[in-house]
Amino acid sequence: TAKDNEAQVDGTKYCSCQQASEDSDDYMIACDNATCRYHWFHWKCVGVREAPIGDWMCPECEKQQTHDRS
Repeated sequence: TAKDNEAQVDGTKYCSCQQASEDSDDYMIACDNATCRYHWFHWKCVGVREAPIGDWMCPECEKQQTHDRS
């Protein structure tokens, strides 16, 4: 969910930047789309400056959802 700000530290590559969570000192946020390709993103990589309220989708999933609606 959007209020989660830490991914599990296990060497797994996250985010579109493909860095492991422990390689960055940035907060992480989870995409609420269950089929998201990355699931976890560094705030700075997706332009998040503060924890959003409610569900949050990464730019790629947001774009896809908008496309699917039209």
